[in-house]
Amino acid sequence: MKRAMITVGMAALALGTGLFPARAEQASPTVTARAAILIDGASGQVLYGKNIHEQLPQASTTKLMAALVAIEHGNLSDVVEVSTAAAAVEGSSMYLEAGEHLTLEQLLYGMMLVSGNDATTAVAEHVGGSVQGFVALMNRKAEELGLQDTHFETPHGLPNPAHHSSAHDLAMLARAAFMNTTMARISSTRTMELPGNSRIKKRLLVNHNRLLKSYPGAWAGKTGYTTVAGKCFVGSAKRDGRYVIEAILSDPDCWRDAQQLLDHGLQAFESVPVLTPDQPLGEVAVAGGSVRSVKAVLLQPLTLSVPRGSGRPQVETTTLMREDVTAPVSPGQPVGTLQVMQQGKLVATAPLVAAEAVPVGGAILGDLGALFTWFLKGGTLTVALFSVFRWQGGKRRLRFALRRRSLQAASRLDR
Repeated sequence: MKRAMITVGMAALALGTGLFPARAEQASPTVTARAAILIDGASGQVLYGKNIHEQLPQASTTKLMAALVAIEHGNLSDVVEVSTAAAAVEGSSMYLEAGEHLTLEQLLYGMMLVSGNDATTAVAEHVGGSVQGFVALMNRKAEELGLQDTHFETPHGLPNPAHHSSAHDLAMLARAAFMNTTMARISSTRTMELPGNSRIKKRLLVNHNRLLKSYPGAWAGKTGYTTVAGKCFVGSAKRDGRYVIEAILSDPDCWRDAQQLLDHGLQAFESVPVLTPDQPLGEVAVAGGSVRSVKAVLLQPLTLSVPRGSGRPQVETTTLMREDVTAPVSPGQPVGTLQVMQQGKLVATAPLVAAEAVPVGGAILGDLGALFTWFLKGGTLTVALFSVFRWQGGKRRLRFALRRRSLQAASRLDR
């Protein structure tokens, strides 16, 4: 990616290493989790952290990635036939039967609300062609998102020594996943009623995320538990213009800590505007387009979290532009990443998108277009002047020819 730097001057605020200290009267929370993190959902800033990069089993929070991959690669209206293997998977279940038919969307509700391992396996087989093929898609997406602490061996999160993530990676995964409107809608749904089968007359799926009914502003999330991983949770909340995401791993007092972290993010910090979507932040080259480049802008306003009453931060931004953008380009298409730096430390990131459409055209057509424009603007005058000079020259040559003939005739008469 190509880099460019833009300086955004504001009143100074020392942000240190990117972990924003709360003011003295607003003490940081003390959690019992083995690892935990709280981030600003809009900017990705880390507001609290404990062992955030320690690789640990993540249990069914794995299904955040499984659902995101299924939504991106599948079709919600697809009808999925449940295999014998899927119906037989152990652990949490939506009580599927072999041969049963449900839509992919219905199975996603079974995955995200009641953490059905059977639903997850059925989705994996359908979307990935096999469980192994689907897991490969999950790992590819993890690499795309830059999740360096994460590796998947299963689509559902049942114990496996090579299956792990970190609090940091799960929070960043959730931030990316909840940008998908379908993912956010499903994972924030409190209840969903689906048709039953011979095992269960009616399916009333109740979301395991208990904050949805008890915490004001609670939004999308995913629970997880195995005896190996302990209690795990990825959650979020939106309130009074604030948006925060948390990830908790191996926590004996998960729900208390979850509320405590959300309170900290919503109450101890405030959002301050930094950049707006109408500000061009550079250009990215477009191969095969009618023009050679397109302006890069933010998809949405960029705000930063600061401790309440601390004022605005002084930051620098670095743009990382993609080098593989080819036409056609649609408005809003991702073309790069904005990195927000404070004293040389990365504190936030935001996607950059194309400001306008670029149809297929190619450099040759672009050059011809430039030539045509030149002709219309200045080339016409040049050609006209050239024609005048050529006409004047022709008149002179004609006079010289007539004079020569006259002299030759006179010479013959003298003889």
